[in-house]
Parts: sequence; structure tokens; C-alpha cells
Amino acid sequence: MSDNKKIGQRRTHQREILVEIIKKSVGPLSVNEIHELAEKAGHKIGIATVYRTIKLLLESKIIESVTLPDGQARYEAAELGHHHHFHCSSCGKVIDIDNCCMHLHDKEVEGHLIESHEITLFGICKGCR
Repeated sequence: MSDNKKIGQRRTHQREILVEIIKKSVGPLSVNEIHELAEKAGHKIGIATVYRTIKLLLESKIIESVTLPDGQARYEAAELGHHHHFHCSSCGKVIDIDNCCMHLHDKEVEGHLIESHEITLFGICKGCR
């Protein structure tokens, strides 16, 4: 099933551009980062269109919202599945970490049943080193 059928809306060039930007990203992106990447690629897409499209893609479960400890909502492809993030304290870039650092699913810790977990690692990315 195509993303547009999941969305239940007509296909638009702007929507396709934003979905492609999110899917090609190495980590979750903020609305401003998505907008900046679209502009750098030469696309004229207004910030209001980005917000509307993000809302539509969330409702259609094509993307997911990720809130890191900095409190800023970021967005990534829903198809990624379980993974963690690395947040560079120098440039602010957030990068996906494919390997799960902990194996706590469906286990108990001090009598508490763990159903899921989310880990964000902080440090200096290889681009800033």
C-alpha cells in the first residue's frame, strides 16, 4: 500500500518531498530542520505546510513523534521500529542508533514489569570530533 493510500489524501509534490526528507534522514528531525532541508534542496514549502503535513503523516502513522530530553518534538519514519538515539552536545544533531543497548523488554526490574524503554546517548558526534 502506498503512503498516499495510508494518508487517505491526494498525492501532492510537497508531501512527497517532506516524506522523502524524513525517510532519508539519519535521525529524527524537528519541524524547522525539515523545513530547512526542503529549502536547501531548492523547494519552496512554507512552514505552515510543513506543520500541516507533519500532522497528517502522524495521523496516518507514516511517521512517529520522538521527544528527546531537550523537550523538542522530532519526527522519523514509523517503519524504523525499535531503536535509540545519539544526541550531539556540540552541534545538536540527533542520530539513530540501530542496536538496542538494553534487553529489558518483557522482564522485571525490582518487581516492576518493563514494557518498553527509550534511551538517548549524549556526546560528541564524529562530525564534531
